[in-house]
Amino acid sequence: MRTTTLTFAIAAALGLSGVAFAQDSTQSTPTTPAQVQQQTDAHSKSATQSAEKAKKAAQDAQAAADAAHANMGDTTAAQAAASDAHSAAHSAAVGADQAQAANSVATYGSNTGGTTQGAAEGAAQASMGADAAANAAAAAQAAAQPPAPAPAPATPAADMSAAQPTSASVTSTPANSVGGDYHIDFDSMDKNHDGNISRSEAKGNKELTREFKAVDMNHNGKLSKEELKGWM
Repeated sequence: MRTTTLTFAIAAALGLSGVAFAQDSTQSTPTTPAQVQQQTDAHSKSATQSAEKAKKAAQDAQAAADAAHANMGDTTAAQAAASDAHSAAHSAAVGADQAQAANSVATYGSNTGGTTQGAAEGAAQASMGADAAANAAAAAQAAAQPPAPAPAPATPAADMSAAQPTSASVTSTPANSVGGDYHIDFDSMDKNHDGNISRSEAKGNKELTREFKAVDMNHNGKLSKEELKGWM
């Protein structure tokens, strides 16, 4: 009596009618109770593994959706993918329940008709749920990634003309001019032609007048050509 009650309870969980369980006699390939139990057990184990994978994928998807905000990712898309993953995991769990119930009927029930098919269908549903959950988890993780940085603006081509050396005008100076940062016509500035330039003679050149004392190395109040050679 207890076994019969268990059989009907599991059948109700499966959503299968008494007709489905009574179809054992109509199967084209008869199988022994041991073979039925072996097949349903294999389907049940496969369905359970698929359901566990789907559950893990749903957890990963939800973690990605939770991290999307902090990562500045697409939170809407990530959360939608996580919702899909949870739905797929639920479907996988339902399939696993169906396969496990069919296996229980095959193991403990007296009428095992339809249990192999029920377990196979449950395993197939669990497998599809696991695949769908994995895909949704991948989508959630992709959506949670931060946006790619904008490409850097193109660097304008360098103006090569600016790097080209500019031509310099070259002027010749008289032989008696003194070189340095300044060029003067010594003979022209030496009004009395005594071979020196006095302060009064230097007044025609502002720079030389300003630096006269520094250039006058012997402090005689006159500038010779030798003194002017070092004038910077």
